[in-house]
Amino acid sequence: MSGAWPERGSPTFPGSVDLAAGVVAHNEEHHLRSAVQSLVGQELPEGVRWKEIWVVASGCTDRTVEVARSLADEEPRVRVVVEAERTGKARALREVFRRASGDALVLLNSDARAEPGAVGRLVGTAVGKRPPFAIMARPVVPSPTPGRWAPTFEWMWDLHHEFHVDLLARGNGAHLSDELLLVSLPSVPPVPDGIINDGSYFAVWLSQHAGGLWYAPDARVSIQVPSNVRDHLRQRRRIHVGNAQVSSVLGAAPATIPRRLVEEPAETVRLLRRMLAREDGFEHFARLATWELVAHLLAAWDRLPPRKDHVRWERIRSFPPETTSAPGASAANGSERPSTATDAERRIAVLLRVAGQFGTGVPLGHLQELLPAGGPETVGTLGRWLEEHPSLARLAGARAFAPTATVTPNGDRARRAHQFRQFADSLWNGPLSFGRELVRCAGITGSVAFGEPGPGDDLDLFVVTRSGALWWFLARAYLAMFVARRRDPPYRGPTPCLNYVLEDRAAALEFARRSDLMFAREALSVQVLHGDEYYRGLIASGPWMRAEIPRLYDSRSQAPGTISSEPAPRSVRLLNLVIYPILATYLHLAGLVRNAGARRLSDQQGSFRTETTFRRLTFHSRRFETLRGLYHGSSSARAVPERGAGSSRGPAT
Repeated sequence: MSGAWPERGSPTFPGSVDLAAGVVAHNEEHHLRSAVQSLVGQELPEGVRWKEIWVVASGCTDRTVEVARSLADEEPRVRVVVEAERTGKARALREVFRRASGDALVLLNSDARAEPGAVGRLVGTAVGKRPPFAIMARPVVPSPTPGRWAPTFEWMWDLHHEFHVDLLARGNGAHLSDELLLVSLPSVPPVPDGIINDGSYFAVWLSQHAGGLWYAPDARVSIQVPSNVRDHLRQRRRIHVGNAQVSSVLGAAPATIPRRLVEEPAETVRLLRRMLAREDGFEHFARLATWELVAHLLAAWDRLPPRKDHVRWERIRSFPPETTSAPGASAANGSERPSTATDAERRIAVLLRVAGQFGTGVPLGHLQELLPAGGPETVGTLGRWLEEHPSLARLAGARAFAPTATVTPNGDRARRAHQFRQFADSLWNGPLSFGRELVRCAGITGSVAFGEPGPGDDLDLFVVTRSGALWWFLARAYLAMFVARRRDPPYRGPTPCLNYVLEDRAAALEFARRSDLMFAREALSVQVLHGDEYYRGLIASGPWMRAEIPRLYDSRSQAPGTISSEPAPRSVRLLNLVIYPILATYLHLAGLVRNAGARRLSDQQGSFRTETTFRRLTFHSRRFETLRGLYHGSSSARAVPERGAGSSRGPAT
């Protein structure tokens, strides 16, 4: 019954309470069921009932929609909204607010679980509070949690708890966590589109509208936490960008510990002293303070043009609720997860959707190589199987297309691919031949490697140099190609782009690190120009790829060579050290100029991010973000870490 919460200035009374809930999800097939069931299974106080539980599945490429609909079949109060395109959490939350009715709305993250009694304690805290208000639950780290940094992350969330106990003790403050949150209806509006941190937005908006912000520490919600520092930094930099966004939109900043230290120094110092007194408190604090500084710097970089898109964020690496084994325990040793027909169907749908982005299809032979274990074993079997599944693919000769794609002839692309390969060979045997002593391997990536270059595509090159030679090689390569294109007309072919260049030490770590389908497909499709034996060694160093693409992996990892690091000559290493800051600065400035030109032409897909470290150079494009969104969710491993600050492209175009 409506009216359980008193209006501002009116007497307070408990009344009956109708609750709505909202869970928004993108590729959460392994967590969504436990999240929704943790709400459905709550024992609610007398007079409190669930009216509806809304699940919004946005742009999912895995089984999230299927899981959501099965939950709706089992529980009539569960309602499902499917968004074909993923446009961010704020847009999905607007769908929940638009449909939700009742006295209050409970928002739960799709990878979290409300612990027994949590919702009842939120409601109990809300009784007697005048709207508008929001009440947050206490996020807790599940035990056991994998990863060597788990104790530090547990200490951090204990600090988070103590901070909110002090901050929200009087119903004010300006910070809320959004893992499990109860907000009054209809007095709290939805967040605007594009907002990254919905909890921070609610908190600042309520503080500006005489609303109440409360904390129910006995209402516990189990959350996913990072298993490594890289994921933690990615998560924290997104939060810092989101807080800056809220400050810009609402004109006031969310509360944080550093800001609280300035405004309430005595109270904050007492809080930190309590936390430092705990076991290993100084050690945990030192780590977190260092990571926060790095995350702030990365967030500041993200706000420079071209701004990194944190609206469609990626989850940290996590595991299904029933899985607590360490990361990569099975896939890392080359064992295969049993695959089902649904796995093959999802893989085919993703690959054809990606090909459709380039206006083409996938040859059946290549498609068969890319299937997970358990898919059709031969090209003929695959063709017959696809003919029986017209909703999955359209066949045109020996190629498969997405059902809605326009079937186009491949003759021009095949001829162009042959020409690009000839040009790459002449480039490597000509202007770039100097690099044979400094380069461990070189190859072609992207659309040319797939045999599908379109008009205007670049010739994307992947290079691994000896240790200490990367920036010296790049400087000479840029100069050699410039001179060749000016003096020798035959080299005026496609534009060569050294888009992914690493030292051998960094390459070994990159390939060994557990990653995703997009990286695996690109890595296994590289056309090697130099150092084939070394490149097979790189492939063999990443047995996780076998869990993703077993057939192609087995064919590309035969007779691997050694990948131990080889240092460049001392003179080269010295020159490399001098050239690095100069050339890296030039590449960043050149990228800013090109991105400004792309914005003037309204070419958003043409913008990119230049990423440089002493041991690597990558260019991270908007098109890559689009492709990664299409690939995401189709991995057999399901545990996808981010590689590097800003997400390295791998050997991707």
